[in-house]
Amino acid sequence: MGLPKKHVCPEHENAERYLLTYADMITLLLALFIVLYAMSIQDPIKYQVVASSLQKAFNTAARSNISDTMISIGNVTNAYAGMTSTGETVGEELTSYAAQNELGDQISVTASKDAVVITLAGGMVFSSGSSEMRPEGRQTLEFISDRLKGLTDRNPIRIEGHTDDVSPNTDKFPTNWFLSSARAASAANLLADTGIDRSRLQAVGLAETRPIAPNLTPEGRAKNRRVEIWILPPANQGPAAAATPRPAAAR
Repeated sequence: MGLPKKHVCPEHENAERYLLTYADMITLLLALFIVLYAMSIQDPIKYQVVASSLQKAFNTAARSNISDTMISIGNVTNAYAGMTSTGETVGEELTSYAAQNELGDQISVTASKDAVVITLAGGMVFSSGSSEMRPEGRQTLEFISDRLKGLTDRNPIRIEGHTDDVSPNTDKFPTNWFLSSARAASAANLLADTGIDRSRLQAVGLAETRPIAPNLTPEGRAKNRRVEIWILPPANQGPAAAATPRPAAAR
């Protein structure tokens, strides 16, 4: 009489194996959203932050890949080739300058295929309700002037003055149109005095018509009081300055 056969239990599938696939999918989605976010902000200063995060996650040299992607998106036509790279150069230099002079977020740079925009906090550049330039504002504009003189192309430069919605209501500046125009002209004069060809410069006062934050709080009004320096494509390679679309600002 033979021995009874041992009952062999069938192997059970590992019910948690799906978690590996799920985790891989989540990681890939995270990387996708990071790249999409970087593409939407069009800010060369922030590419480095995004690339660094990707490099840590995947242990790859992601920075150059992201930069190449963003530059190719920016340079849709040869007419604008170089504006994104100009923004990267100017952005890196101004970021270092702001850090060295402890200016915090009072300087920002936005780059797109159409323009490079340098935004300076109004409180840093000018005294309250005045077109008189503060020492730190003058020093910053002189630094920017040196960078602009180093550009290989003769890019047109538009200086815009912006205010909040509170009217100065003084004899010299009865409305924000007068104040913003005077500030833009003051900044343009300084750039000209430090060596920028006057034929490349344009000064525009826009008063409170282009807010970047609600004028409901002191913080919002402070953001709206600003000076913007637009570096435009060379005159023979792009549309007139007035037709230039505004890239989204980065803060």
